[in-house]
Amino acid sequence: MEILTSNFDPLALTTRTFISRWEELFQSANALKIGIGYASNDSILYLKKLIELNQPKHLEICLGMAYFEGLSKSQFEATNALNQFLVTQEIGKVSIARAFPFHGKIQYFASAEREDTFLLGSSNLSNIVPLKGITRRNYEVDIEISDKNTCKEIHNLLHGLFVDASTPFDAISTEIQIKENENSLLSSRSDVQVVGSEKISRVMSHLLPNSFEIPLKDAPKSNLNAYFGEGRVNQQGFVKPRHWYEVEIIVDQAVQRSGRNYPANQDFIAYTDDGHRFLMRTSGDYGKNLRSKDDLTILGRWIKGRMEANGALKSGELLTATSLDLYGRNTITLTQTSLYEQELANQELPVWFVDFSATSKGA
Repeated sequence: MEILTSNFDPLALTTRTFISRWEELFQSANALKIGIGYASNDSILYLKKLIELNQPKHLEICLGMAYFEGLSKSQFEATNALNQFLVTQEIGKVSIARAFPFHGKIQYFASAEREDTFLLGSSNLSNIVPLKGITRRNYEVDIEISDKNTCKEIHNLLHGLFVDASTPFDAISTEIQIKENENSLLSSRSDVQVVGSEKISRVMSHLLPNSFEIPLKDAPKSNLNAYFGEGRVNQQGFVKPRHWYEVEIIVDQAVQRSGRNYPANQDFIAYTDDGHRFLMRTSGDYGKNLRSKDDLTILGRWIKGRMEANGALKSGELLTATSLDLYGRNTITLTQTSLYEQELANQELPVWFVDFSATSKGA
């Protein structure tokens, strides 16, 4: 038995982290069986891409709370996409707990190269998704078990969950309550602040007559669709998918020259039309890469989350011109303000206002 922890300050231990061990076990496994209470849409899509890009592997997953509490529209779409992929490829399926709400967190890895292994603990499925540049809010503790007798007991528990207490997704999907999406993807992040209308009004009162209207490029291989790229391959041949919400915007020089003082190759504080505050950065040649600082998914959650919330974009599908048309907008507006705010010790950053409010249709 080995303890796996989140391992961040002030409780940084010498133990391995859940994500690092999960990836090691995934690479050598030929079959996975997961019983989990909750799963976010992006973690389901990440798992789907992992299976797609790292075949051959078999996956069975049971969602333990979906039948009793429902799924958001994005969660349902992602779950359906994963199930259809597994069933069509004949490499697994998604099941839904029906006999009782299942709140456990059990992950089973079967391999011809080593003993069967289970991970049990507090980590939800979202903890398999790597985060870059930030620390997760919750400190999780899990244990790795490979003892034969204990593994046999847990294996019997999982078998009973899937066979006796659950129903295949296809057979029960019409009975699952589907809840409308809410664009709350940024509300629980420590690196994003939700600000009130009074603060946004103050920022807007300091707008300067200097804006950049930045087109969102919808090509299949654009940086809005990084999820569909080839992924990143390590030395062992393991392919890490791109995150569903990973987004970077390429700003053409013609757009930069359409106004004054484009924030090329610098950090700045962004206030958004819907009341968020987070750090952004431009980088690359002449500052063409516009992104959220440290973690590309902040900007992606802000853009794609809003499109999902009004039904213009489905989780796991290409963002296209049609998606943007349904949303009612295909640009974001970056407007300079006269404000500066202190972000770090002795560092003041300029404040910009970023607008992606829909002007029609799904507004």
